[in-house]
Amino acid sequence: MATDEKLHEHFVKLYGMEPEVRITCPGRVNLIGEHIDYHDYGVFPMAIDASTVILAAKNSTNNIIFSNFDPKYSSWESEVPCGWKGSSNPKWNDYLLCGWKGILENQKEEQFGISFLLFGTIPPSSGLSSSSSLVCASALATLSLIVNGDPFETISRENFAHLCAKSEPLIGTLSGGMDQAAEVLASEGTALRIDFSPLRSKNIELPEDAVFVVVHSNTELNKGATSHYNERVIEGRIVAQILKQKFAISTSSFRLKDIQTLSRKSFEEILKIVEELPEEVNKEQVIELIGKDKLEECLTENTRKFTDFKLRSRARHVFSEAHRVELFEKACEEKNIQEMGHLMNESHRSCAIDYECSCKELDDICHLYLQNGALGARLTGAGWGGCAVVLMAADDVAKVEKLPSLFVSKPAQGIRVHRY
Repeated sequence: MATDEKLHEHFVKLYGMEPEVRITCPGRVNLIGEHIDYHDYGVFPMAIDASTVILAAKNSTNNIIFSNFDPKYSSWESEVPCGWKGSSNPKWNDYLLCGWKGILENQKEEQFGISFLLFGTIPPSSGLSSSSSLVCASALATLSLIVNGDPFETISRENFAHLCAKSEPLIGTLSGGMDQAAEVLASEGTALRIDFSPLRSKNIELPEDAVFVVVHSNTELNKGATSHYNERVIEGRIVAQILKQKFAISTSSFRLKDIQTLSRKSFEEILKIVEELPEEVNKEQVIELIGKDKLEECLTENTRKFTDFKLRSRARHVFSEAHRVELFEKACEEKNIQEMGHLMNESHRSCAIDYECSCKELDDICHLYLQNGALGARLTGAGWGGCAVVLMAADDVAKVEKLPSLFVSKPAQGIRVHRY
């Protein structure tokens, strides 16, 4: 573990100058509400102690230099102006460039020489939002070198989180905004109920006898380097176009929350209607359902190659998961950890069966913990590998001490800046 002192010494030795700022950005674990943020439904994450740290300073070389404290990652350097426009197969430095570019464009600033030193304790591709943590940390480091004092007097935390989320398509991810909001808006000691459009959050106290264990499945998936994540986004957009026709709704949005709101249907009502949707369709069948122009509206440059889609089960997951978030918040308020566990189990089942974003290793980990006294267990993050989050009653934690785990987590503080 690299202490702040070690990182400071390493920066000075590496660059021959003092760092100006240190940024700390946590990862996050999503307790419930998976794959629904990009449909504007509320989610229920909490920040974790594992974090991304960036030490940064302006330099006089007129170069952008990114170095990693972990020697297995090679340094990256570019002269200014840097012509980087994004990456469809992102490496660690691309996530930093994503945050850097977003801030420069937002602040209408010319490029300047900067030196970054990165250190991270969030396991990569684990479902704990290491990628968004890199983007947010880089964005705040860049902003902190542009402005004096508190950077959040220049831009609100809500707008900063929104900016970071809007930058992530540069690395090929159609992000919904949960990860950035959780990492930027978090308060130590509480989970967050985050809602979107407009972005807002409220602190939710978790029951004192609830303990969350984060467990790695020992499989990884880089959602920026695969198509699974974006496929689900596009399938949801197609469902939205079908439902807009069915309800005779006129809106440019294809976020399913907007469609539900405009239809004035309850969760129970819209879930019944979803069962009338076709399950598997190809591109030609989608065109027959909604028209070629509406399909084109759904697609992006890197998703035009998709030819086959699943609709009914994807929609069932989104609407039922959004409903579970509402019920989970109520269970927290009532200190009903049995119901919280039940909802987490239902969430994992929906992710595994309807959204097909689990894997055998995640399913096995969840089953193992449930067999050993856990109240609930579900994948967290995009899925297809990474981590599960497990709910235990505090008195039962000893039952799983010999089982594999990454850490027991309490809600941590959001992104922050320290000036030297």
